[in-house]
Amino acid sequence: MRLLVQAWQGDQPRGKDCVSAARKSIEFLEQVAFHVPKFKAPASVLEEPNPGLSVVHEMWSAAKTIEAPDLTPMAAVAGAIADAVADELHQRSLTKIIVNNGGDIAVRLGTTESIHAAIRPRVDHAHISHSILIEGSMNIGGICTSGLGGRSFTRGIASAVTVLAKRASLADAAATAIANATYIKSPSIKRSPALSIDPSSDLKDLDITISLAPLSEDEVGLALTQAASYAEMLASMDKIFGAVITVWDRTAWTSKIENIIVAL
Repeated sequence: MRLLVQAWQGDQPRGKDCVSAARKSIEFLEQVAFHVPKFKAPASVLEEPNPGLSVVHEMWSAAKTIEAPDLTPMAAVAGAIADAVADELHQRSLTKIIVNNGGDIAVRLGTTESIHAAIRPRVDHAHISHSILIEGSMNIGGICTSGLGGRSFTRGIASAVTVLAKRASLADAAATAIANATYIKSPSIKRSPALSIDPSSDLKDLDITISLAPLSEDEVGLALTQAASYAEMLASMDKIFGAVITVWDRTAWTSKIENIIVAL
């Protein structure tokens, strides 16, 4: 785990607070580690964890809220830890907080604060294609990305799916689920059971995407349409704010994103 923690009170950086909160992340990680064996099962079949175990409970709650049948609490782990660190800082009345946990980001913004979030069309490349303006009044607390070539396995073929939500844990779980929703049947897609690649994977014997050859325009369009429809449904249910989805070389986004996204 590698965290980048930034916080301000007004225009004053609060470095000491950031260091203190970052140290707490080790405690959060230890809390999660104890539950990893149990959390390799889908959230839908797990009993609710003790609410006193804040990070563990948040992982379970986020995965259960998104409701994808195969989604385990581990799909929300990076976002939940980022949330916990951000919450630690938020208790200190800071006005702008950004906790980046390897690309899964928790933000806490005062009502007059704003940030620009950079959008990558590929998770495995540094190129930035768009920027999104996020203001404190929008109640967005998480910006998370999933896709082929990222830190975790994916069952879909998205180059990148970036989700905005009230919490980073929700954005993290939703990004995983929406990326999975881009899967289509095609000879261009190579898949294998997750356990054949990583025996410790929480996806067990489910097929994951190993590689992707060039797709036809129709295939790209179908994958985008499936994922965008799913993301729009999640947004309509207020489970996420919205999502930006890229498959191969085409990008789409949900309706609420339209007025805040800018091509670079």
